[in-house]
Amino acid sequence: MVFYLIYFLIGIVFTFLVLKNPNNFLKLFLASIIIGPGAKIEGYPVLDEYWIIMLIVGIFLRKFLARKSTTEKQEGMNYNLHEKVFLLLTIYFLFQSIRGGIWLEDPRMLRWVIFFIIVAIIFFIFLNLKQTINPEYVTKVVLYSATLYFLLLFIFSYIYELSTGLSKAGVLQDLYVSGSTVSTFTIVIYVIALITFNQRNKSINKNIKGLSIFIFLSFIIVTSTVVYYDSRAGIFTILGALGLNFLFQFLQRNKRGILQFFLIISFLIGYQFWAINYSESDRRIQDFLPIDSELNLVLPQNLAQQYEGQGRARLLAPKASFNFIKEDLFHSLFGYGWYMSRYELIEPIEQMRKHEQLLRLNFTKDDPYQAAGAIALMVDTGFIGIFLYLFNLLLGFSTILKSQNNNKYVISIIYLSVILFSFVGTLTSLLLFYFWVMPKNPIILMLERNEK
Repeated sequence: MVFYLIYFLIGIVFTFLVLKNPNNFLKLFLASIIIGPGAKIEGYPVLDEYWIIMLIVGIFLRKFLARKSTTEKQEGMNYNLHEKVFLLLTIYFLFQSIRGGIWLEDPRMLRWVIFFIIVAIIFFIFLNLKQTINPEYVTKVVLYSATLYFLLLFIFSYIYELSTGLSKAGVLQDLYVSGSTVSTFTIVIYVIALITFNQRNKSINKNIKGLSIFIFLSFIIVTSTVVYYDSRAGIFTILGALGLNFLFQFLQRNKRGILQFFLIISFLIGYQFWAINYSESDRRIQDFLPIDSELNLVLPQNLAQQYEGQGRARLLAPKASFNFIKEDLFHSLFGYGWYMSRYELIEPIEQMRKHEQLLRLNFTKDDPYQAAGAIALMVDTGFIGIFLYLFNLLLGFSTILKSQNNNKYVISIIYLSVILFSFVGTLTSLLLFYFWVMPKNPIILMLERNEK
């Protein structure tokens, strides 16, 4: 209850700060969608939604109580392609949430109606934002917010384990903290901010020593949390993103890639030390690398072991879901309605598990099947919903490639990693998942040049 009270009071403070100065909206918005996904309230990851609602309340109060506001109405405004497609995505998902609520006859589905109304309101706020957005400012806010988030996540989880003697993978993740993949999804935007922040500050000859110390400490905090949570998706993201960035820097004979190489080595050493001495997992760092002991290219041992073990059900679930939804044309195109995958997939997933001789064959309406984000999106909204999301993602990808950032090719590849996360985590409950493909999403804002 103490944490819930703190969450509530922070929301009140957010409203006051935006009401007092609308320029606070941007940094508080970024902090909300980065810090919010980690916490649960009675098992529901709604903290980011609550904080964003309080920011919107502050915006509307200022609009009615003050002469000036952070947004203004623009007459005869023309939408570009990305803005039109994102607006269509929001309307379509809002329709699906209403449709799912009608089918389920559950008043709790009102949450999803409000959820997509929030997405639409934020879209229009950013569309009409008068505040000049400085990409360096956005990068710093993302970097600082992510560092704070992972620090709080590590401290809270570690104290919980020490005080209760229970594993963080039990009651803690059921009621108070999101699962490992969802809670560490922020690592993607953090790595992008890390690369952008490092490149931009070195290019303008700032205090490199102080900058390097901060980056190293931040990196230690973030990666320690990812390792502590034994998040395979997070570990792959760190190794892949920094390794890819170092490769690009090396091919360009750019000495700025030395820091990335140092961070990779530090992470490898730290992870190996933790895995051997403190982790409950038996995975070692070589299990994540696509080479064997003789340096031949092979499937990473981690993936091979996962397929042989319980992870086989996770890998086979997309195939079972795809075969289920393609049985008739209407549901293939439009799906079954928001949140319906939890119930519609019970029978096909049980059949798949029975055929593969896997455990857990007792899904019920009281204890339904929790599908990964990509699977839930496919079954709930059909291939039209999948198409709209991927189209927005592609348009965001194109915008990144059109930027003048030196690391745009690396960042564009990392940006697409949301697809991989969607197959292992329930990302559809996070606002960040939708703002990820918004026309003025946080990644694009970090790359755009200051108009001044």
